[in-house]
This record gives sequence, structure tokens and C-alpha cells, in this order.
Amino acid sequence: MRFVKPSGLKSNSIILDVRTAEEYRRAALRIPHIHKELNELQPIEFIKENGLTDKDTLNILCASGNRASQAAEMFEKAGFDNVAVIIGGIVEAEYSGLEIVKQ
Repeated sequence: MRFVKPSGLKSNSIILDVRTAEEYRRAALRIPHIHKELNELQPIEFIKENGLTDKDTLNILCASGNRASQAAEMFEKAGFDNVAVIIGGIVEAEYSGLEIVKQ
């Protein structure tokens, strides 16, 4: 498992947001991403549905990093090792200058 600063994300980065639906409604990244709550995440299905290969890095976001780390471990146990936890979660992403959609 690796860690990535939010400032390292690009519009073509593969980003998975594992926060709850309520958290997601309050604030979400404007750049393209996929939302799937941690408790609904099935890594093998996710990999297949999104066509991920070993060359793809999956960047995982939550509120602070804890759930993103749990999700990263799930992917690693499923055999997909190219995962990175986004340091500081959505709060750090906004602080770093990424556009956030708020409701």
C-alpha cells in the first residue's frame, strides 16, 4: 500500500471514494471518481467492472484515511496491489486546492 498527496491526483487518476452516502452528499471531488461505500465494496467485482489492470493505480479516498486504508487492504487481499491511500482524505483534498462540490 502506498500513500499519495491529494495534490498528486490528476483528472485522469482512478479515484475511489469509500465514504458513506451522507458524507458524499455533503462534499465530493469535482474531478472524475467513483463512489462506493466501504461496506458495499467487493474488490474483485470492482476491478472487473472498471477494467483495472496491474498498470492502473487505484487511489482511495475517505474522510481521513482510515477507511481508505481498510479498502486498500481489501484490494491487496484480492490480489490487486497497485493501490494508494489519499493522505488526509477529502479535507486535505480541499485544502490542497482540488475542487470540491458541496451541498
